[in-house]
Order: sequence, then structure tokens, then C-alpha cells
Amino acid sequence: MGKTTLIKPKKIREKEIKKLEIFGPLLMLVVGIILVTNSSQAVIFVFYCIGALAILFGIFHLVSYYQLKKELKVEDNQKLVLGTSSIFIGIVTILLAGAIEAFLRFILGFLLLVHGIKKIIVSLNQKNYILLLEGILFVGIGLYTVLAENIIFQIVGVLLIVSSVIDFIAFIKKRKFT
Repeated sequence: MGKTTLIKPKKIREKEIKKLEIFGPLLMLVVGIILVTNSSQAVIFVFYCIGALAILFGIFHLVSYYQLKKELKVEDNQKLVLGTSSIFIGIVTILLAGAIEAFLRFILGFLLLVHGIKKIIVSLNQKNYILLLEGILFVGIGLYTVLAENIIFQIVGVLLIVSSVIDFIAFIKKRKFT
């Protein structure tokens, strides 16, 4: 006779799923707060993670290379090159994470500054004061990005916080009615 398995009733599984619904907004809130308070460090952390993933990818290919060489007596130089270069790229990414973040922040700030100056010039030619305000705003955002923090990630952080608060409110209202 076959093996018998118990199937949970549907209502218990739905209750378990409802308990897990709170973790999405909670995670968004934490990420949002991190981005608002310290966006530069968050970007550096992302580069650390990318570097670590590259190193793990490289280690996987090196192990695969040595297994093929040992078991099948086959040398796959592509795996060896891919593994060592991935490890090298991962280490460089981790070591230069701060410099990469600063470089990206300066590039983004420079692009925002140029875009804002372009809007200001066009607005003065067209005597369009709304476009002038938009240009001034872009110049300010560009300067802030170059001199302080990455404002784009801070804006994303604020949006994540607002979204998570809305999700919390919806979760609480949903629980009251069910």
C-alpha cells in the first residue's frame, strides 16, 4: 500500500500566509529607512554583495575545473579563466566599493547638473518660469548628489517608507474585517 500523507486544511494555510504578509512591508520599511538615512553606505553595501557573488561564482568555476580535471582527466581552461577572473573582479569590486560609489554619484550629479543648466537656458529663452524652477531644482539635486548623498536613492527610500506605511494600514484594516 502507498504512503499516506496528511494535507493541512485550507484555512490553516491561509492563516499562515496572512501572517507572512506583514514581512514584505516590514522589509520595505527597513530598506527605505536605510536608503533615506545613509544612501551612500547602502550603495557600497550593494557593491560588497556584488563582489561577494562574483567571488562565489569564481570559486564555483574553480571547483568545477578541478573536479573535471581530477575525475575525467579533462582540462577546461575556460572554467579556470572564468573562475580566476571572477574572483579577481570580486576582490577589486569589494576593495574599490567606496570609490565606485563616489564615481557613480559624481557622474549622476554631473548629469543632473547639466540637465538642470540646459533647462534653465531653455526656460530663459522661452520665458517659461515653470521650466526655470524645474531647472533650478535639477541643479540643486545635482549639487546635493555631488556634495552630500545620492538623492535618487533617498527619494526611493522615501517612496519605500510611504508604500510600507500604506501596506501596514491596509494589513491592519484587512485583519479587522476578517
